[in-house]
Amino acid sequence: MAKVDTRPDHHQLLLEAIVQPASLTGYDNRQWELLLRLARRAQLSGYLAVKLEKDGLLNSIPVRAANLLRSSLIQVRKQQQSVSWELNRVIWALDGQEIPVIVLKGMAYLLQDLPNAPGRMFADLDLLVSKENLGQIESSLLKKGWRHHALTDYDERYYREWSHEIPALVHPERSVEVDVHHTLSSPMGKLKIDPLPFREAAVKVKDAGIYVLSPEDMVLHCAVNLFQNNELADDLRHLLDFHEMMLFFSSQQPFFQQKLIERANQLGLGNPLFYSLYFSRLLLRSTISEDLEKQLDRQPGWFAQRIMHHCVPLALLPQHPDYPSRMAGYARMWLYWRSHWLRMPLYRLVPHLAYKFYLFVFPARAETSKQK
Repeated sequence: MAKVDTRPDHHQLLLEAIVQPASLTGYDNRQWELLLRLARRAQLSGYLAVKLEKDGLLNSIPVRAANLLRSSLIQVRKQQQSVSWELNRVIWALDGQEIPVIVLKGMAYLLQDLPNAPGRMFADLDLLVSKENLGQIESSLLKKGWRHHALTDYDERYYREWSHEIPALVHPERSVEVDVHHTLSSPMGKLKIDPLPFREAAVKVKDAGIYVLSPEDMVLHCAVNLFQNNELADDLRHLLDFHEMMLFFSSQQPFFQQKLIERANQLGLGNPLFYSLYFSRLLLRSTISEDLEKQLDRQPGWFAQRIMHHCVPLALLPQHPDYPSRMAGYARMWLYWRSHWLRMPLYRLVPHLAYKFYLFVFPARAETSKQK
């Protein structure tokens, strides 16, 4: 795969701000206006604010830009506080029941005080429990006031039979969604993930019964989320999570990278890890050696690598707010189809997409189904 990669000017503007925050002191007003719009779309305004604040540079940029970034950071911290309180309420709702609960994604990063946590926007609380405990935790939350969103009969069946999580739960007094997973990827997907090794290696945190994934599994789950579960559109912040965690854990544990490769080979997660390493190097200038992914037992083929090389950056990076790219639109559409192809077998995928298209054309039918 080619090492040299040319990006549109607005992509270079955003990536340079992420990789070299000190360069922001030289941006003119026109560049700042565009950067702030791109960062907002990518949900990275808080991240940039934290970087500049840490380096003492917030007073070295235009006042309006600094005020907007500070405002974004206040919003992010308020959102993090809300999700933290939601986790507290979930623990209260379980009322001492011995149900091991693993916190995932943004809240897990915050619990571990990882370098990608400050400034990171996340609106949901993601939890992983064993399938055997799924009904018990759902019942406990429902008894304490949480409710499911109104769903069509089809969507209810989709979650209950085909998804890796139950329908989201929301308490009427708060707006934070609680997503309870029983595995880490679609059970019907082409990549079969056994959640048991993840649960067995989980690390207990200070609250009773609350765990986070081990460092290796946390990085692997981030890779799986990116290149197995998601459609990649505007997902740069998730690649940034992967990039930041790779650098942090590598600096903290001398043999982390080797353990990560061994874990990926053990769990059959070579493909998503390969892509995450490659694109963190391509877009975020990761210093992780290219030799690392050569040790993976599973890697995408040459043709798949070439397609992803061209399409993924167009999806991950935000479109220009005034001049959307037709090529980016095509790339995002292809990756949308790819994500569904990975998550569902063809005999399920065709009727699923046909049903979704039907509701897109006749949205009133979905509302009627929800009200039954």
